Amino acid sequence: MTYAILKCDAAKADEIREFYGAERIEDEKHPYDVFDTEEEGVHIHGSVNKKEVYTIVFSGKREKVKEIASFFSEDVTYREFDEKGVKQHVPSSSWEDTSTQIGSDEVGKGDFFGPLIVTASYLEKKDIPLLISYGVDDSKKMKDETIREIGPALKTKTKSYTVMLSPEKLSRLAASSFNMDHILSLLHNSAQKGLINKYSLSNEVLIYVDQFTPEEDYRRYVRQDIVPNPMFFRPKGETYYPSVALSSVLSRYAFLVEWEKMEARFHTEIPKGASALVDKVYGRLCNTYGPKAIDPYVKTFFANYKKR
Repeated sequence: MTYAILKCDAAKADEIREFYGAERIEDEKHPYDVFDTEEEGVHIHGSVNKKEVYTIVFSGKREKVKEIASFFSEDVTYREFDEKGVKQHVPSSSWEDTSTQIGSDEVGKGDFFGPLIVTASYLEKKDIPLLISYGVDDSKKMKDETIREIGPALKTKTKSYTVMLSPEKLSRLAASSFNMDHILSLLHNSAQKGLINKYSLSNEVLIYVDQFTPEEDYRRYVRQDIVPNPMFFRPKGETYYPSVALSSVLSRYAFLVEWEKMEARFHTEIPKGASALVDKVYGRLCNTYGPKAIDPYVKTFFANYKKR
């Protein structure tokens, strides 16, 4: 997937919009959206910030994007991503982009017990040394003990916004035909929106999303409520972008805090994931406390639930 980003004035933005016959978006809920259209498989989105700077983002296959974007201007910034992702790990010192950015990542979707948590984080270049000093990396590559230690400081010293969905509410949504990708899309968007509103961030700031579903599906799930910022989706985003790595760690920290509360409530060490060991612990807890006491803490749409 290739993205071309063009910064321009109102006249150039109108020229592009009129060229494609796109109607200007007039929506009080989304005042920064200017137009949205598609041409020859290339998605074209126009937005404007409070300083009247317009951003036009072209996204699609490389050759078509470059052909269309360069037609309007040579002053275009290109970003290209391998849709399959890169398997090898890139150290944090080699992050691909350390400029001002927002990133979001989730924790808990593979765990039978516990909530689903998404965090969106805002970073500037000056924040990178702080992340490196704390050894911030993909939370899946960090020990829980380390995350417990650095989580409080990172939460205080950086800008972030975390949303949490309890397993009980998640189970109700799943029973109402919401699939996991749909729910995650809504949570990512909610975290991004909460972050932007909390810190009055510009809609020019690029958002990196740790990709869990195709971009077109994400946009379809969120629909008109999607934040106006340019967005880039990439598998294993925490490997390439410090904002996603930070969100990964902060989501994990929030998840661990909730996990410890749950273990304290039932006086039991509860394994993470959805393994046979989890089944045994779940069965034992149900026998001790009763299913009604335990079920609010588990995702009842998991196969584990049917095994009790």
